[in-house]
Amino acid sequence: MMHFRVRSAIRAVSLRCWAFTSLLFALTTAAAQKCPSPTLWDVNDRQVASREYNFWIEVDHIARMPDPQRATQIPHVYRDIFADLHKRWYPQDNWMIFPARIDGYRKSETPEQPEKAGMLAGYPNMFSQDIALGLFIGYPQQTQPLILQDLRSTDPQAISRGIYVAGQMQESVLPDLFDDLKRISFSDGTCADEALQSLLSYSVDFRFPILGKRVPPSSRALDLVSLLVPRFQKQPERYARALRSLLRFAPPPNALLADLDSSDANLRRNALFALADNEEPIPTRYILAMATDRDPKMREWSIGLGFEKRRSDFGQLQPTLAGLMYDPEFKVRLAATKNFAALRDPICESPLLVLLKEAYRTGDGEFFTLAGLADYVAREKFGFDSGTERVPMQNERNEAALKRYENWVGFKEH
Repeated sequence: MMHFRVRSAIRAVSLRCWAFTSLLFALTTAAAQKCPSPTLWDVNDRQVASREYNFWIEVDHIARMPDPQRATQIPHVYRDIFADLHKRWYPQDNWMIFPARIDGYRKSETPEQPEKAGMLAGYPNMFSQDIALGLFIGYPQQTQPLILQDLRSTDPQAISRGIYVAGQMQESVLPDLFDDLKRISFSDGTCADEALQSLLSYSVDFRFPILGKRVPPSSRALDLVSLLVPRFQKQPERYARALRSLLRFAPPPNALLADLDSSDANLRRNALFALADNEEPIPTRYILAMATDRDPKMREWSIGLGFEKRRSDFGQLQPTLAGLMYDPEFKVRLAATKNFAALRDPICESPLLVLLKEAYRTGDGEFFTLAGLADYVAREKFGFDSGTERVPMQNERNEAALKRYENWVGFKEH
């Protein structure tokens, strides 16, 4: 087993990705009914800490058993150990569950007992869950009936646990979980959102692909798109993320493309979010419509989509996107001007000067990025501060550089 301090460092790095994913899910999932979830536990609960420490020793021992003996222990690990551990989580900065790799586990180093005994409360729980999930993944045939029993239970706690473990599995290995996860996902019950998240992890995302090479989603997974679109149109935030995951592998539905024309700004935004990872570029007419949308966020997004390298229609989009360098919203002007400056397109020279002056006057940190772009567009140095020196932005050097760029633009225009 990897030394727990090394594991902690790895977790700390991974936490940023996990935190972003969790935040994204929170922003794109409706807060409907409450599904049972692990409880934040008191690290000073000595009785629980002792039990979790003993679980860690036991599950570590089971993971080192010979294959036939190890396989027989899966029901015990699932029902007696994991079922207890999964009820709790702890306020460690690096709290994160990673299924352990069972292949070669027997050869891994066993932690010293003093280290185990001196470990902070919470870590034995976290490491025990790691090993337990690794065992479940390593012995899918023994684990599948246990998950199905939970998914078909009337106990919300059991359903929640089954949903969680199913989300660590892979459809190509355990295809029988699909129908139950789908049933719960579209039931509008207390765990519908969590079931849908796990269904996507199981059939599309494969959050922890330690079973081997990833495989494309099944046809029945992609068939979920037609079920999700009508629900999305009623509750865009709730289903946008699910559609985005699936539409990485499926053509965009016409009904979803039509939502880009909706009079509902919220629906337009979420439709764009759902289509963002699709292999097919957003059609030209939708980009042009977005560029003139009342919603400044849509106008800003039209710039990123219009400048995608994979597009072959930039000539049609350029005049409209260039007009956004004069948009009333600073962020829209900024995005458009930056993109044209990256192409060294001369049409951005004057708008870039206007933005530079505005950012300098207001003390906006974008000033230094824009100054660098001015040098890049002109292919010469105007003498702006690099932005790394401990001097105020508004100083004689930047004023002189700004004046030099202004003169350069004026000379070019005449």
